Amino acid sequence: MKILVCVAWPYASGPRHLGHAVSTFIPADVIARYHRMKGDEVLMVGGSDMHGTPTMVRADEEGVSPSVIAERYHALHAKNIEQLGVRYDLYWNTADPHHKEWVQEIFLALKKKGQVYERTMISPFCRAGNHFLPDRYVEGKCPNCGFENARGDQCDNCGHLWDPFDLIGPRCRIHGTAPEKRETSHFFFRFSALEARLKQWIFDDKEFWRLPVLTFAKSWLDEGLKDRPITRDLEWGIEVPVPGYETKRIYVWFEAVMGYLTATKEWYRRSGRSDGWKDFWYDPKARHLYFVGKDNIVFHTLFWPAILMGYDEKLALPYDVAATQYLNFSGERMSTGRGSGIWLPELLERFDPDQIRYYGIATMPETKDTDFEWADFERRNNNELLAIYGNFVHRALTFADKNFGHEVPPATFLDATDKAMVRAIEQQAGKVAQNLEYVHIKDAMKEAIQLARLGNQYVDQKAPWNLLKSDRAACATAIHVALRVSRALAIIMAPFLPRSSSRLWHALGYDSDVHGERWDEALDDLPAGQKLRVGKPLFAKIDLRETSEDPTARFDVRIARIVDVKEHPNADKLYVLQIDLGDERRQVVAGIRKDYPIEGLRGRKVVVLANLEPANLRGIESRGMLLAGEDEATVGLLIPPEDVPLGSQIFGAKGASTLPFSDFQKYKFQVGPEGTVVFRGLGGEVQVTLSVDGKPVRVDKGLKEGTWVH
Repeated sequence: MKILVCVAWPYASGPRHLGHAVSTFIPADVIARYHRMKGDEVLMVGGSDMHGTPTMVRADEEGVSPSVIAERYHALHAKNIEQLGVRYDLYWNTADPHHKEWVQEIFLALKKKGQVYERTMISPFCRAGNHFLPDRYVEGKCPNCGFENARGDQCDNCGHLWDPFDLIGPRCRIHGTAPEKRETSHFFFRFSALEARLKQWIFDDKEFWRLPVLTFAKSWLDEGLKDRPITRDLEWGIEVPVPGYETKRIYVWFEAVMGYLTATKEWYRRSGRSDGWKDFWYDPKARHLYFVGKDNIVFHTLFWPAILMGYDEKLALPYDVAATQYLNFSGERMSTGRGSGIWLPELLERFDPDQIRYYGIATMPETKDTDFEWADFERRNNNELLAIYGNFVHRALTFADKNFGHEVPPATFLDATDKAMVRAIEQQAGKVAQNLEYVHIKDAMKEAIQLARLGNQYVDQKAPWNLLKSDRAACATAIHVALRVSRALAIIMAPFLPRSSSRLWHALGYDSDVHGERWDEALDDLPAGQKLRVGKPLFAKIDLRETSEDPTARFDVRIARIVDVKEHPNADKLYVLQIDLGDERRQVVAGIRKDYPIEGLRGRKVVVLANLEPANLRGIESRGMLLAGEDEATVGLLIPPEDVPLGSQIFGAKGASTLPFSDFQKYKFQVGPEGTVVFRGLGGEVQVTLSVDGKPVRVDKGLKEGTWVH
């Protein structure tokens, strides 16, 4: 069977966070690896979306061209993806000339068929900047959920799609002014004309889709589909191949989804078979699997299928759209645009890639939102991955290595317990495969871990350390069976944890690539006498607790006064502050420009994390961090007691060593009862209310309890 694995195209506007990984390229990699091991013909494609307006926003903030930002983060994404052991056949990007050429071909073909037509529309125009505003340059209140900072194209909080003037109180995110309504000509995709075909396609045979995906798609169809504009007044993106449209570009939602088709074409072009892509796109039996986050459901269940229907009705439509829900952190959605998340570059610096993959899969938000917790990350690694799987295979390997001449001992006679353990290999491998066939990745991992758990129980029951003295042949048989289970685990775990599976396969004495083995070979035995190559355990323990008994000692939080404020020359959201800590003055950059006027800040007492590692923010050094709480609508600075001297220690220890930002993220400062501020350590074992001389620190804008302070 042909399996095309299509992975969402992340914006090349910032680093990827763990939420991106667990919704797109990790599950895609698991499924692709599994189907390769089954013997299916698999092609996995995706890349970076270079033309998204978030890239333009970042470029404006840094004062560079969008191409500089796009290339920077495309390279970072590719590096992090490789570090995680994710194997694309082609990780591409939408700035490639071939993508541009094929997108323009599709655009013109749709135009010729009448699926794309020209009409005027009302777009937001900023008088201050004297230009039309891209959707993401407009912010306002979401009419659906009330989120105050919804974008002009979509609400980050509820996922609802909007036009800029649908928002309540729309404003230019650069100048803060209300945009004007102005007419402009654009091309529209005749989405409404394909509503009946989309309904038939979705309502007839998609009951195996994840319920949130199916429900979301059907709700859009029930509301009725409207034609959508597919060009924008922009300078960054793919040119519209029509005279008179030189200052406009093809809108990113329209061209980026075409990347699944263009990337397939590109892979075959590079392989010297320019028409080979048709094997995947014109084969009615080929299965196209899409891996996206829930904010992309409508684009992959409705928009992209509609484009395919309008362009060429013989092209294969999505077989499954395996969209996940959100992985949240500190009660809010991870978001590159909002700077909230557990960032892959930092995770990969500190932890083994398979530890990250295991946690991501074990907590994968397949049908509902889940939350990342550092304590849970530690617990799952130590109590599941290490204590169950890693412990079992290490027990078997080291016992055989020590007591049977560094090789696999023979199995002379299998009793009922031994045979039951061998049958369990087949049963668990079958359960894992069945779940992976339906893209139930989290459940598949549970069944794989269950085989290791049964292996531990088997070893405990057989007690080979006792058999070694009383019945060496029975002991050899027990260890042989345990190694056979380990061999099966190396194959079964290969799609989930590719690097540790390779290490285990090598430790068992194999020189081949475990990822080249067939899935059903997990049931095979391993030869007696095969030399083992036992090394260190597969996984290391994670200990997030600090060596100090008091984790508050890592922080240096003091009272300061703002003595001067200037607008950051390169960023519209930032102020450059000069602060007085009593015995020294410092420069701090703070993102509170939209929430506090300059005149309301000069002379004000604030709370500062004084030992945070220095950072360069848009070209200006910041030595410290103002602490503030933020909910969906409001940012509120922390208010120290007014009658306490500057430099007074609120929390932690003065002169504490420099605190890396990644370590700062491991702990929580939250709004507590009656606006107080509470520090919570890992696992909840430490809880301290911030205060000076018994007087509590509060937040000045009445933020709700539980709001994250940063």
